[in-house]
Amino acid sequence: MPRRLLARVLPAVLLASVIAAPAAHAATMYPSGVGTDLGPTPTTLGVQPAAGDDPAGLRTGTEQGRTYWQTNQAAGTGYLEFDVDHDYVDEIGTDDVLVTVTYLDSGSGTLDLQYDAKTNPQQDATDIQLTNTGTWKTGVFSLTDIGFTNRLGDADVRVFGAGADITIASLRISTAGASVQLGATPVQNGISPRAGDDASHLITGVQDGRAYWQTDHTAPSPGTNFFYMNVADTYLYDNHSLALVSIDYFDEGNGQFGLHYDSPGETIPEKFKNSEVIRYGDTKTWKTYTFALPDAVMTNRSNGGDFRIHNGDGSVDLKVAAVRVAKVATTLDVTEGLVDLIGQATRAQKAAREGTRDGQYPVGSRAALQSAIDDAQAVASTSGVTDVQVKAALTTLQAKLDAFTASIVDTNFAPSGTATASNGPAATVNDRDDSTSWTGGADSWLQIDLGKPRPVNDVRVEWAEAYSPDYTVQVSNDGKKFTSVGRIGSPGGNQVSRTRFATTSARYVRVAMTGADSFIVKELQLRLTPVVTPKPKLVQTSNPTEDGVIADFDATQYGADRTGRRDSTKAIQEAIYACQDAGGGTVWLPAGQYKVTDTIEVHAFCSLRGDHGQKLGTGTVIIADLPSGDDGPSLFRIGGSAGVLGVTTYYPNQSATKPVPYGYTFEIPGGAWIGNENYMMSTVSDVTMLNSYRGIGVSTMPNDHGNAPSSGQVHESTTIRNVTGTALFEGARAYNGADVGTWENVAFSNMYWASAPKAFNPPSRQALDAWTRAHGTGLVLGDLEWDQFYRISVSDYLVGIHVVAGQRAQFTGSFLQPDVRRTGTGLLVDVMDDRWGLTLAGGHVDGGITNNSAGYVKITGTDVSGAVSGIVHRMSGTAPTYDQKPLPKPVQQLYVVDAPHGVGYLPAADATRDVQKVLDRAGRDGGGIVYLPAGWYRISTHLSVPAKVELRGASAVPNRDQGGASGGTVLQAFERNTDTALITLKSKAGVRGLRVFYPENNPGKAEGVVPYPYAIRGTAGGNYVINAGFPNAWDGIDLSGDNVVVRKVAGAFFDHAISIRAGKNGRVEGVLSNGNAVTRVGYQEPYWMNEGSIFEFVIDKYMRKTAKIVTVDGARGLTLLDVFAYGFHDGLVVNSGQVDAFNLGTDNLGTDGHTIQVISGDVEATNLARYNGATLSGTATLHNVMVINVVQRSVAVQANGNGTVKIAGNESEPGKYEFGAQVTVTATPSSDSVFQSWTVNGTVVSTTPSYTFTVSTDQVLTANFQ
Repeated sequence: MPRRLLARVLPAVLLASVIAAPAAHAATMYPSGVGTDLGPTPTTLGVQPAAGDDPAGLRTGTEQGRTYWQTNQAAGTGYLEFDVDHDYVDEIGTDDVLVTVTYLDSGSGTLDLQYDAKTNPQQDATDIQLTNTGTWKTGVFSLTDIGFTNRLGDADVRVFGAGADITIASLRISTAGASVQLGATPVQNGISPRAGDDASHLITGVQDGRAYWQTDHTAPSPGTNFFYMNVADTYLYDNHSLALVSIDYFDEGNGQFGLHYDSPGETIPEKFKNSEVIRYGDTKTWKTYTFALPDAVMTNRSNGGDFRIHNGDGSVDLKVAAVRVAKVATTLDVTEGLVDLIGQATRAQKAAREGTRDGQYPVGSRAALQSAIDDAQAVASTSGVTDVQVKAALTTLQAKLDAFTASIVDTNFAPSGTATASNGPAATVNDRDDSTSWTGGADSWLQIDLGKPRPVNDVRVEWAEAYSPDYTVQVSNDGKKFTSVGRIGSPGGNQVSRTRFATTSARYVRVAMTGADSFIVKELQLRLTPVVTPKPKLVQTSNPTEDGVIADFDATQYGADRTGRRDSTKAIQEAIYACQDAGGGTVWLPAGQYKVTDTIEVHAFCSLRGDHGQKLGTGTVIIADLPSGDDGPSLFRIGGSAGVLGVTTYYPNQSATKPVPYGYTFEIPGGAWIGNENYMMSTVSDVTMLNSYRGIGVSTMPNDHGNAPSSGQVHESTTIRNVTGTALFEGARAYNGADVGTWENVAFSNMYWASAPKAFNPPSRQALDAWTRAHGTGLVLGDLEWDQFYRISVSDYLVGIHVVAGQRAQFTGSFLQPDVRRTGTGLLVDVMDDRWGLTLAGGHVDGGITNNSAGYVKITGTDVSGAVSGIVHRMSGTAPTYDQKPLPKPVQQLYVVDAPHGVGYLPAADATRDVQKVLDRAGRDGGGIVYLPAGWYRISTHLSVPAKVELRGASAVPNRDQGGASGGTVLQAFERNTDTALITLKSKAGVRGLRVFYPENNPGKAEGVVPYPYAIRGTAGGNYVINAGFPNAWDGIDLSGDNVVVRKVAGAFFDHAISIRAGKNGRVEGVLSNGNAVTRVGYQEPYWMNEGSIFEFVIDKYMRKTAKIVTVDGARGLTLLDVFAYGFHDGLVVNSGQVDAFNLGTDNLGTDGHTIQVISGDVEATNLARYNGATLSGTATLHNVMVINVVQRSVAVQANGNGTVKIAGNESEPGKYEFGAQVTVTATPSSDSVFQSWTVNGTVVSTTPSYTFTVSTDQVLTANFQ
């Protein structure tokens, strides 16, 4: 089946192994090349035009809106020549350029070009045939081996006509800024290639010394007829200039090829626009053709790429050796290069942090760089600025940026040693220059001699395209006897792999590589990473919590001031750094007021937690004394598997009548911040914003590496929960969610600030309402994929919920019990995917619904007041409601486990016995929390959690492994051949805040994965699993008994994710499963599979064949909320029992899979969404079914005679039902009539009053009475 190539697989820019951006270069005056626009007064940039031999005969004028120069051969003006700026020639770093000429296609003959080549000052380029169309055309000349030393007269390029005068409007000279050399191992420089649509049939080889890719027109559907190319967004994105795409192809077989490219517009044909088709011959030589694309926007919409190369009619296969892309300036702008450098410097300045930690910068360096940026900006903004002024400013800023970059704190001490290798010189591996590399053969080793022993615990290898999937780090003090301290493998090339181990003293550090025939290492780095040991304590909070707070670190012990008089920013940040070094955990902010003056960055696997006051203004209050401005800093920036909980925020300089713009109070940047480690599962929970200007921003932060928003600002799986507050301008703005996020119990209302204590300067409610009703918006939602919303309340805004254009895709989502009050427009939709839309179930919307999109809004049981326009489907009936109950809370007694574990590594020592001893002790004492601090624990057999005991890991929030990072608490499980679960829960026992990983269950191995017992099983009732992750479980959670709870569980499951058996009143909430969890880990087990094979080895091979997200056997009163599965065979499977499901979704189901399969039982589902497969097997009541490209039929009933008729089934739209759905029509005769038959178009289809049938066609059924 076709797959959506969105971000179910990690976006390419986040995987260093997938796309290689062009290497960073020094600033250039001419990023889009040089050129001139000709006319009576030419415009020039890096090129000086002239006419010859006799310039007096030059003709100028305007034709079809373009000014031009024209030769006049009769008057001795037979050519136009161009002198290129030598600074440009020196800086481009290549001998090959493209010359683009805009010419009037008039007359016959040819347009010819000569240039100054190194070996020939009058080298001819391939001419262009004139065809006398009378229109302006663009011609491209490929010049190789340029000299450009003014030996062609006094110029470098000459253009003339053979047989006729020529008319030229403009000339541009540019170079390829992105390229890829294809072959078995493509060499990428800013272009990521992918064969399609079936990559498994790609043919590679070498022809006449050049490696190539070849299509295979004999491959079965979907075939291998395309080469997709994704140009690095840092080079071209949202392009509005001419783009040149050069293809090196083998001229053989009289075939054809062309491009389908991303052009402006939202339709599929516009995202796959056709170029001209090139018909080639049979010379059996390599040739090049350059496509000139004036409207290639390069926004990654051609099935994840910017364009694809196709093989024409497919009758002849195409060989391609290389692809190059160049951008050509439409408008000549002397400041373009300086503006680009200002942007680069600004990104570096904003991303930098000052301090002494690895990767930070000296104190004061950011201010110094900002001053240099401001000076350069002043030059760039000067009207009429000259190239001399721009060049001076560019040179100065580049020097300042270089100095800033060089000042970074780098704790890598490998350069202090001497590098040697098993073969060849190795000095390049510790020269701090990743543009150089060392190459070795099979079973090679690299070694650093430090001269004398020194502590080390962290070894990193930066690989080129050839890497080791299995290597060992060894240490020695004599260079003879080596001890292994770590064995890992890199899952792919062009990335950094990291080996952590217990700190040891060594003079020699060696990396012994196996598993491949060759290895290419760019850098070998050695570090002594800080080792921090937390001191967990159970906090006595002033306000109730649902779980009890275990604090690994207390920010007041780092100097945070609870009175709010002193600035606590640095102290809080230092506590978070300690948490980060410890592998994750919770930083506690006791009740009090804390002054904060800059962004607090909450790093991956850490949570910042306060004492959330039940009364406004009490508990932990953050005094946000930040710089104002629309581009001002956020208060909190939250990383992956990290969170901020339990705080109240207050801006002391805010005004109700004249609101002061500020940045976001809570910012979730996803992959825009640092990269993989912050991409997924960030949390904002149990917070109050007294007077924010902007509340929550998700994927709103520009990428700190300059990547475009579509791929550089993606996030997945946010949790926004129990959020209240006043947000003047926007409550939340969210974009670019590539996997499902959940929003629960969110309320934005002016009552919070208006009702705050006097110390927080509460304004009148009237003043607040007046401003927000004129200017404010509750939620602004962009391209969130499938996000699930429960009890969202916004009031007194101009717009309640505003759906806007996305960065990468468009919004789709489900709302349960929304409450929108006193708004100008309740729901305003600008754009949605026209294949589906959004759903509302229950609740209330003031201000009506305005849908300006081609997608639909579907509502069931929602009370809407106000005008309704656009495509809005009002479904019949009412929607069920859900009332969340409190989560289970453990006995508040803490037991901290002291067992072998490693932060970033797994010790050889088993932890099972030590953990079990503490569990048993807690059980004997009557219950409590058994706490495992962050780290990896080896569990060789299994654990049993006694009654009323909670086994808790370091995460206070939902957590999953991140790509290359696996912080937090992880149980690494090894026991296989048993029915006993890894963790068995006794009565009212639970698990919270940890993950389970099976290091020996690698789908990439030849034998694949094998069955393991359930990770967690509880049969005594009252059991719970909260905030847990399972990246590669065969079977996940198996619970029975009353009042069981599964909440915020993530991972990949090969068979059963969650099984709920006999019992009453259970709940499953916030579950997300996606096969990509298998590879987005940081364990770096040898030969662990790469994400590029996730469909082949995980999703298609196992999950889509057998996996079920929730299986119910006998449970009654079970409720599902916000459950989503990607790549399963089935979603909810009910063998027996009674289930209510809300916000249930599936994507990429297996063949014959169903979102809901009911064998027996009573099932009702509200807000059901699916991509493929089928909606329902069996009998269930469904509300608000949302299916992409739904196939549906119109079914109606009518009575002929005295009687009544009704129709029962699950409508997809009013009066319509899904193809294949079951519908029952019922006829009831009046007292004086008798039912005879059901007919369709006069044909009897049933003679029974109640008739059930499968929907297959549009039809009107008539009940005939006599």
